Amino acid sequence: MKRSLLLVCTTLLALPSQADDLSPTLAEWQRTAQNPLSPNFSLPFAYTFHGGAPDGEVHIGSFAPIMPIRFDGWNIINQLTLNIMGTPGDITGIRGMPEPYTGTEHGGSDGYAAGLADTYFTSYFSPRINDEFSLGLGATFVFPTDEPTRELGSGKFSVWPAVMLVYQTPKDWTLGLQAQQIWSVIGSSERSEVSQMILRPTVNYNLPDGWYLASDMEVIANWNSSPEQRWTVPIGVGIGKLFAVDGNAIDTRVEGYYNVVTPDQGPTWSIHVSFSFIFAEL
Repeated sequence: MKRSLLLVCTTLLALPSQADDLSPTLAEWQRTAQNPLSPNFSLPFAYTFHGGAPDGEVHIGSFAPIMPIRFDGWNIINQLTLNIMGTPGDITGIRGMPEPYTGTEHGGSDGYAAGLADTYFTSYFSPRINDEFSLGLGATFVFPTDEPTRELGSGKFSVWPAVMLVYQTPKDWTLGLQAQQIWSVIGSSERSEVSQMILRPTVNYNLPDGWYLASDMEVIANWNSSPEQRWTVPIGVGIGKLFAVDGNAIDTRVEGYYNVVTPDQGPTWSIHVSFSFIFAEL
């Protein structure tokens, strides 16, 4: 009887250490955090400041949960992005602002408007290829949730294709490209039609102890604008730190970008701060 009790106690004491051994390492968590097609539920929060535009700045707070549905050999990766925006004047050249918002036309205080902007929903079909290469094919839906004033978004329901490619080396590098082309379908007759392309090339280089360098540029083309007002092209870099917490992870980063090409009414630089709660696969 004593031997049986001793065996049970020894087994129970060994369970936590075995669970710890099975927990992902920091390097494994980095690979997961840097691959948006990983089938892990996550809760990203972000703040972006766009500055240098002639008529003011733009503040954007985002909440963008990633909700995967896992199957045998493939996954569906869903992301819903809610944006709270504030801006004082005529701004364009960023996601969700394919044409300038003219605040003074709406009678606001000094033209300033703040509130819920357009809502994005993107869904990717992602077949499992191998440990290094991930592919996602899907669509993006844009909902004009900036009701009732239509001041903080496109004023249109828009949709169309999205594709994502991610390549991860066995050790240090993650390279990715996300491409979206958005066309308006229906919406406010007072707002222009939308034809906006968004390209997001990403580069991550991992350092020891969960640190990493990152560049996550968002190149934008508004095809309905004149050629000299069409493009926003940033360059920049950021630094991040990942923490492993009780079998899950928290990813934090801060980035800065300068727009080498921007419309006349677009911002010239931006700062992006984010943190994400990432949960182990259930």
